[in-house]
Amino acid sequence: MGSNGLDPDSARSASCPRDIAELFNDYFSSIVSGSDKTTQTDKPFSPTDSNLSELIVSPDDVLAAFLSLDTNKATGPDEIPPRILKECAHQIAPSLCLLFNQSLRHGSLPEEWKLANIIPIHKKGDISNVENYRPISLLCVTSKVLERCVLRNLRDYLMSLINSAQHGFIPGRSCTTQLVEVLHYIGSILDSGKQTDIIFMDMSKAFDKVSHTALINKLQQYNIGGSLLQWFTSYLRDRQQRVTTLGATSSKKPVCSGVPQGSILGPILFLLYVNDLPDAVTNSTVACFADDTKIFRRIDSITDAMLLQDDINNLQSCSTSSGLVFKEGKCKSISITRRSQPIHHLYSIKGKELALIPAENDLGIWIASDLTWSKHILDRDVLGK
Repeated sequence: MGSNGLDPDSARSASCPRDIAELFNDYFSSIVSGSDKTTQTDKPFSPTDSNLSELIVSPDDVLAAFLSLDTNKATGPDEIPPRILKECAHQIAPSLCLLFNQSLRHGSLPEEWKLANIIPIHKKGDISNVENYRPISLLCVTSKVLERCVLRNLRDYLMSLINSAQHGFIPGRSCTTQLVEVLHYIGSILDSGKQTDIIFMDMSKAFDKVSHTALINKLQQYNIGGSLLQWFTSYLRDRQQRVTTLGATSSKKPVCSGVPQGSILGPILFLLYVNDLPDAVTNSTVACFADDTKIFRRIDSITDAMLLQDDINNLQSCSTSSGLVFKEGKCKSISITRRSQPIHHLYSIKGKELALIPAENDLGIWIASDLTWSKHILDRDVLGK
């Protein structure tokens, strides 16, 4: 098992299970060890709700969360199976409700609940290279029950804050609703004989690069304070991870950035973190599904293309100030039109030109620049070519 990291001098290999586990942990922890400082400046926010400074969960909340557990899920670091917790829900819910409320009241999450077991899963490529694996995070089931109780009580308020351009992790919205909106826009432009340019933005490991300090500031900006803000601070900070593979377990390493993978609160916290990004786009339309972002605009002239480029620049600048980075080499552009002479413009990010592509698989749906490519994609999918 080897590592082909960014620094060739640091490349090393391992053969015994414990060393392999340590090698995986070194690689995975390097992804979540980014700087916790950003240049982000929060905008003033004046919610109408009263300040959310404390939270009390009810025994019914706790019982419902335990009864909803999936007994087929794996155990976390505490090795308590969800099946036992579910079958004993009526007996343990009252006591754990007291424990949960004490945690919330004191603004502190037990250290044992901030440890994650990481299981490496091969993605593609050379199986001996750790960079070809993705981490699956296993958390203590009891801590996830507490998270579900917190989310149950805050869901309506937090969801009301989410930008209308966002479709990820929101009840009633999905990749389908996002695609319907985008394709309806493109279709209406095509029907009028016009051209639409779309920029597909690819964000690098966005969930792992979230600054804890900036996210805590964001929660405060959204009117969360007191012991509840302290609890979220404790929830995010001082987390640790270890890798288990081939029957061996690595030592623990700190997790300095990102929202906890495999958690209940992680998705909504990420949405709040990137909530301001669509506001940076002022001349075009933006559609988001979690970290998947598209900017598109009707193009009638080079001036329109330049306005779209301005929005790319603004979005890139806003994301950088939040500690998130768009990968220039994987961001792409496509022009959709029936015109025999479309308006051509090369878009760029930080001075690097984006690839102009004839078709793109967007959230499982192929979007083609013209009818020729649409027929090519259809023939390939039907005939299996």
